[in-house]
Amino acid sequence: MPIVKVDMVGKQDPQVKKEFMEFVADLVCSNTSTLKKNIFVYINEWDPENCRKTSPVVMIDWTMMPDRTDAVKQKIMVALTDRLVEMTGANKNEVVVIFTDIPLKNASVGGVTRQDNPDL
Repeated sequence: MPIVKVDMVGKQDPQVKKEFMEFVADLVCSNTSTLKKNIFVYINEWDPENCRKTSPVVMIDWTMMPDRTDAVKQKIMVALTDRLVEMTGANKNEVVVIFTDIPLKNASVGGVTRQDNPDL
C-alpha cells in the first residue's frame, strides 16, 4: 500500500495529472511485488505565492518489504525526477523525492495491520 504524495507549484492539465498518476503506479508496481490496485497516488497543486521553493516534492510512504531495496528506491527516484522535470520544467537538481519506510505493524488497511495481512 504505497502512498505517493506529490506537491507541485502551479496547475497541470487534468489529463497530464491522470497520466502521471498511472505512470507512478506502474513504476512502483513494475519495481516491486505491489499490486497496482494497492498503490495510492495523490497530487497537491500549490499556488506560487504560497511556496518558497517551486520544485516538486514527492513523499513515498510504504511498509518495509524485502523487495523495497535501496536499489529499487534509486530506480524510482530517478524515474520520478525525470518525469517531473519533463512535466513541470523544474530544475532537475531541485526535485525532491523522500521515502519513509514503515514497519508492517505500524500500518493498516481496514483496521488490519500489514503484519497481519501482508497481501494488502
